Amino acid sequence: MAYTATMTLQGIFPPLPTPFTAAGELDLDGLQGLIAALEPLVDGFLVLGSNGEAVYLTEAERRLVLEAARAAIPTTKPMLAGTGGEATCTVLKRNCVAAEVGADAVLVLPPHYYLGAMNEVALRAHYRTLADESPLPVLLYNVPANTTLSLSPNLVGELAGHGNVVGLKDSSGNLVALGETLRRVGPEFAVLTGNAPTLLPALSLGAWGGILAVANVAPALYAALLRRFKAGDLEGARALQLALDPLALAVTVRFGVAGLKAALRLQGLPAGYPRAPLQDVSREVLRELEGLLEGVRALAAPSA
Repeated sequence: MAYTATMTLQGIFPPLPTPFTAAGELDLDGLQGLIAALEPLVDGFLVLGSNGEAVYLTEAERRLVLEAARAAIPTTKPMLAGTGGEATCTVLKRNCVAAEVGADAVLVLPPHYYLGAMNEVALRAHYRTLADESPLPVLLYNVPANTTLSLSPNLVGELAGHGNVVGLKDSSGNLVALGETLRRVGPEFAVLTGNAPTLLPALSLGAWGGILAVANVAPALYAALLRRFKAGDLEGARALQLALDPLALAVTVRFGVAGLKAALRLQGLPAGYPRAPLQDVSREVLRELEGLLEGVRALAAPSA
């Protein structure tokens, strides 16, 4: 479905890893198998995000991944496409490809290679051009751990006034800045956290949900956390948040993409391996992940 004002960006959205074989080749069957396993439990997907190793893909591979994902994701659920890049013209071309493939919206991290030049004037011009010319709605992506720059609440608030800028993924974990951002944007602007250990506080501030790497690993439990919050069961939501945090920190902070893929493989899911120069996890890390997953399995995912 094309993005409309009625398409919800509320809920839990896993940023899909891109499966590669041990030799580094794309495994599109694995990608579709992973989507099939997760789809009943989540509200939509991000394809070609940071956890999708998009920076390691050729433009042709990016299109293949998007096509395979769109074929596997029901059109009733949003598919967001990561299209960020350094040059505005490159991102515009990627946005057009995403539209051709059938994505519903694009997620765009800021350019950052020429870090000293990426002041708010440059970033504002970049995103406004994208918003003006993109065939798909644009979500901003604040991920300072990867870009070493932050999209300020003031800038996000300005850009949110553009009709084609519809949301933000904020992976900073900075709850003060998130609260200020939420104060500056309108109620129709979708704010999703990308920081799993602060999911519950972000929801309490007004976030719509999360685009969470660890939701690939424990989708039912993160969906349950959100349901408990919406139902007003804050103590139950808090209990799940605290129980899930060790796994979230391991997958997203300590072991990264390789840890995410290893955790999925340990569950029998076709996540594949990281592409070089990223390295697979060690046996010691695998054992630690096994222990964390055992602890998560001990949690009974509630039905409401």
